[in-house]
Amino acid sequence: MAVKGVDLSTHNKVKDYAALKASGIEFAILRTGYGSDYPGQQDALFEKHIAGCEAAGIAWGAYHYGYARDRQGGIDEAKHCLRILAGRKPAYGVWYDMEDESTLGGDLARAAQGFCSTIEAAGLYAGVYSNYNWFTHYLTDPVFDRYDRWAAQYNSVCELKKPYGIWQFTDRLYIDGVQLDCNWAYKDYPALTKGGGKVSGKSRVLATQENKITNPFGNGHSGVDLGWQTTQTDGILAHSPGQVVFCQTGQQNNKGSSGNASYGNCVKIKHPGGYATLYAHLSAVSVSTGQQVEKGQQIGRMGNTGNSYGNHLHFEVRNQNDVCIDPAPFIAADLPGLITEKEEADMTEDRMREIAWEEAARQNPTYNTLEDVPDYWREDIAQLVEDGIIKGTGDGKLGLTKSEVKAAVIIKRAMEKA
Repeated sequence: MAVKGVDLSTHNKVKDYAALKASGIEFAILRTGYGSDYPGQQDALFEKHIAGCEAAGIAWGAYHYGYARDRQGGIDEAKHCLRILAGRKPAYGVWYDMEDESTLGGDLARAAQGFCSTIEAAGLYAGVYSNYNWFTHYLTDPVFDRYDRWAAQYNSVCELKKPYGIWQFTDRLYIDGVQLDCNWAYKDYPALTKGGGKVSGKSRVLATQENKITNPFGNGHSGVDLGWQTTQTDGILAHSPGQVVFCQTGQQNNKGSSGNASYGNCVKIKHPGGYATLYAHLSAVSVSTGQQVEKGQQIGRMGNTGNSYGNHLHFEVRNQNDVCIDPAPFIAADLPGLITEKEEADMTEDRMREIAWEEAARQNPTYNTLEDVPDYWREDIAQLVEDGIIKGTGDGKLGLTKSEVKAAVIIKRAMEKA
């Protein structure tokens, strides 16, 4: 059953929080602040709103207004948000507000991933807030399917085609003379968060340890570290079913080693859907190359081999192109494109065709505006449009796939060198 809530910031001068509760408000999502960690960029009423909501028995979540255009910017803004939260665990999660026009043309998917993975690494539930237009036209990368959406559309119905957990349906709710945004929450977030994170509890790759990330992805680190300085007896489990495609054994601790040797004893598993997981620094390996493994099957034990400074698991997730991506969203969740046995049994020919088209679209997206084109190709494509070489679809859209854009840029640059 949906429950009604509001979102509050310094713009909402609430006088009586008990009046909110009496009018049927069950939750409030409170702005921590905006941007990176600079003086004055925290919300002036955040602490007051927390105190008022808690006194009135209103469960609360938090949101942070973002300006990030890349992954590092998202990480920096998450750190700002976490500093303001000061160890609190919002029952309605932490939401990244992505709607500022200045961010268009940036890498919004990586910005969201940087923010949300940092929030999740702190043990909190992360989601993304935006409006219908942005979710439909700008926030369309598959990475956004990893996080709950809080969608704003002031309408009698929410027309967003993607799943969403919260709908902000109006900005004209009046309670006790104060104008407020009003929302419906369709999930029991307090039950989901249990006072904390989306990735709390046991992970899918550690047999006995809590899901604590001690070293996050990025800045030259190709995975996440889990369970730092725990015992070497901890079992390491296969994240999902698949085939072992690489095993390395017989390694000792060798600080400063590089290449495959830096992983120490390790296992790499290829999963249905094309993604792979890698488990490094093991003290022992209990599978072999070519072996089929099941989800949760023990594949080795935690260790301190290779370029390692203490007992832990270095865990990687790699996409279909064998490129390392942030594992944090997947530690306790399925990988993209993973087909379970039940789904496979129920699969129809039409659904298989649909999945194939979806996967093709992910690999070769269509760019309809210059802002959609990646920065490193945009200037070339803009020149080709200006010169009349690229005419688009006739309705103001480029209508070019990633492959077509890449080919056009290669030809243009080759002709300029000729």
